Amino acid sequence: MATAVLVLASTALVVQSRQGALPQYGLGRWMLEAMAPLQRVVTFVAGSLSGTWRGVEGLFRAHHEVVALRGRVQELERTATQLDELELENARLRELLAFRADLPEDYLSARVIGWDATGRARTMTIDRGESDGVVRGAAVIAPPGVVGHVFRTSPHAARVLLITDHNSGVDALVQRTRARGIVEGREVGGIGLKFVKRTESLEVGDEVVTSGMDRIFPKGLPVGTIAMVDKRGQGLFQYASIRPAVDFDRLEEVLVLRVAPPDRGAADLGR
Repeated sequence: MATAVLVLASTALVVQSRQGALPQYGLGRWMLEAMAPLQRVVTFVAGSLSGTWRGVEGLFRAHHEVVALRGRVQELERTATQLDELELENARLRELLAFRADLPEDYLSARVIGWDATGRARTMTIDRGESDGVVRGAAVIAPPGVVGHVFRTSPHAARVLLITDHNSGVDALVQRTRARGIVEGREVGGIGLKFVKRTESLEVGDEVVTSGMDRIFPKGLPVGTIAMVDKRGQGLFQYASIRPAVDFDRLEEVLVLRVAPPDRGAADLGR
């Protein structure tokens, strides 16, 4: 309604202006006074609408900026995660190289690229093979201790039988007493020390190391720590459960003996 009145008043003013100058007193004066509030309202509404539109435009710009910033933050978080992974990998590789430098034999580093998917065997695959000098029976170790040995090779990869597999066997010594036995993988998981004479002293916490007598692993490498001793049998031997030195669930890099010792015999399982 106010807009219609404003339009009519404006039309009247235009008509009168064409007929001559408006008098100082009369219709023009009245129209000016009547239109002023309407013009103020129109100006206010127009200004409000303009401000509202600018506000909407600002909100859209802010939304796009927030989306862009969120994407940038996610990208930076991914980069930070990748850098953390590289830092951890570099730390592991430095430890691996330092450990290799102390070994008399010729070992090369390898990455773990696969694990047995059947659940029937405890094996893993590494990214080194015959072209790198890896042969069946080669010892595989890590800075914490013994991992296993190679039982199958290809030009650029190899399968490793872990010491936790029930087909595995490592000739070992109890470091404190020098008692000898065979470390075997257990069907239920973990490893154990068997064929230790009942007269030998075994205690929880004793360190078990390789004896070097199996001609696969060098002497003195950590195998694990005795967690439980079982002397309940009536035979000549006692048995001990061992907590492995290596955490196989977190194993990512290993060292492999470049050329296996000769005459390995039973070390080659041919699997």
